[in-house]
Amino acid sequence: MKISPADTIAAVATPPGEGAIAVIRISGPDALAIGDRIVRARGRLSASRGYTLHHGTVVGADGMELDEVLATVFRAPRSYTGEDTLEISCHGGLFVTGAVLNAALSAGARRAEPGEFTRRAYLNGKMDLSRAEAVASLISSRSDRAHRASLEQLRGRLAGTVEEIRTALKSLCALLEVELDFAEEGISVIEKTHINRKITETKERLEHLAETFKTGKIYRDGVSVVIVGPPNAGKSSLFNALLKDSRAIVTPIPGTTRDYLEENLALKGILFRITDTAGLRESEDPVESEGIARSVSSVETADIVIFVVEAGSDIVQTGELVESLPITGEQQLILVRNKIDLGAGVSERLPSVNHIEWRGETRTEVCLSALSGIGVHTLAEQLVDTVGRSELSTHETVCVISERHAESLLRGARSLGIALQSLSSGMTNEFVAFDIREAVSALGEITGEITTEEILNSIFSEFCIGK
Repeated sequence: MKISPADTIAAVATPPGEGAIAVIRISGPDALAIGDRIVRARGRLSASRGYTLHHGTVVGADGMELDEVLATVFRAPRSYTGEDTLEISCHGGLFVTGAVLNAALSAGARRAEPGEFTRRAYLNGKMDLSRAEAVASLISSRSDRAHRASLEQLRGRLAGTVEEIRTALKSLCALLEVELDFAEEGISVIEKTHINRKITETKERLEHLAETFKTGKIYRDGVSVVIVGPPNAGKSSLFNALLKDSRAIVTPIPGTTRDYLEENLALKGILFRITDTAGLRESEDPVESEGIARSVSSVETADIVIFVVEAGSDIVQTGELVESLPITGEQQLILVRNKIDLGAGVSERLPSVNHIEWRGETRTEVCLSALSGIGVHTLAEQLVDTVGRSELSTHETVCVISERHAESLLRGARSLGIALQSLSSGMTNEFVAFDIREAVSALGEITGEITTEEILNSIFSEFCIGK
């Protein structure tokens, strides 16, 4: 994406569709002049002070009135983008917003590219790159924890931590380089043990920060939960019971579910992506067989597998069916014994949670009735417990939610590991300092101190237009 700061850009900043109001954002050197051309107000917008609101009418290129609006003036550098900016609040609706936007484009603005407003904010020093990325994460957050993690990053928590570490490493480099000037005199400016300790501590801190991405990824993307089991075990009923909605079709006919169905569920601030699947059995029906194949495939990518059987089912047959699934040791398995409200030899009458041995590991077994709702809340609690309720308890309160940031942190840690090797092998300070500066550069990619056009294009292309 080629960006010229001389361009004035415009876009609809609110979602498409019908609503009470919509906002058209115009930013750039001619933003207020364009406002004068299309907004008929009491005074000229270009002569107005920043943070002022003006009532007026937007007119098209032919002079026809398009809508009654409120225009808000933001003066550079005290605006979102750091440029002169005009935000026009008009009536919501596809036709009206399109007409107002076209008026701005006809008056000299260029249609904004995805994320171009935030990209300009970054280029104009209004925010670092990590905070710019947090804008997109905040908009797309679908749970309380994802929202909080994104908000903390937007407030600069990650940037502050990274800059603190970078500053300390640069200071260490400076001491190593000063010592080089005194090498011939045999004067030691800094003890080797001190250098070793500082590098080791920082390396461990970077690795710890990178490790938080496991949690951050859960906050951002949610936990994949796949419900599987034989036909008529009550998988779709359990799916509906967890969602508290009749989302999946439920009938007594085996094989009703032919394809997987996925919905989002937020529990205790954690997003779960719940998937209902076709019943597992031998079938000659090509459509049902494809659904069963998809059920097995969905298990491979699941974080948690809920295996549902009837409460009175044969434990041996259940075990054989579970064993046939591609469940790895890293995945969590919860066995659900459903229909405890029915008789027919079922000994479990009350909802319960048991811990059983399975494949040499302790697994959770929940007894419930999806149809009546008895014990469903117990299963929901087990899902949350499986992920873990605990917050980050170390002195690091940052939770990394971007894979790009995690990779930069790990590259920084690896460079520090090489620096430790250089130090232990007796190499001169210039080699140790070089490795440390490599770590500084890796961390600089997080905040955008060091970046490339390719990285920027990749980041901002994922933004929505108007942000």
